Amino acid sequence: MADNPASMYRTIDKPSYTRRDYVTGIPGSKIAQFKMGDLQSDPEDYPVQISLETEEECQIRHGSMEAARLSANRHLIKELGEGNYKMILRKFPHQILRENKQATGAGADRVSDGMRQAFGVPVGTAARIYPGDRIFTAWCQPEEAAVVKDAFRRAYNKITPPCKITVERGEELITQLE
Repeated sequence: MADNPASMYRTIDKPSYTRRDYVTGIPGSKIAQFKMGDLQSDPEDYPVQISLETEEECQIRHGSMEAARLSANRHLIKELGEGNYKMILRKFPHQILRENKQATGAGADRVSDGMRQAFGVPVGTAARIYPGDRIFTAWCQPEEAAVVKDAFRRAYNKITPPCKITVERGEELITQLE
């Protein structure tokens, strides 16, 4: 049976469900790492700070968060090199997603006359995102800001909610180079 589309879990319409100690069988998170680039340096070492912020409330599944992280990080490694930036993924997928499997195909109407509003089994995890939340933040030099913005644009294409790229620190340094 194929997985359900992420659009089924996009809206925040149920109470929070995060108590892992009571729930068995939760699939592991696909997110490989949360800190990338130069892990030894302090963010204050870089004059420019750029973030990817959401504009709407939604849930983002762990698979799409990992795809966005991978896309942005690969672009930064290819363009800037491993130690010339620092990037973090700020959200962790705490929210447990449940699904009540239904039979499909011929005769499924007789088979699927089960409980209404059934509880369901864990099928994955998601992060709850609210307007203005920062998903990614990267620190870099002023001449590398355009590459970081392009990396965040690539990451933005992998996730659902509309996002904006904001320069939180070093805007005047970037405009001096342009």
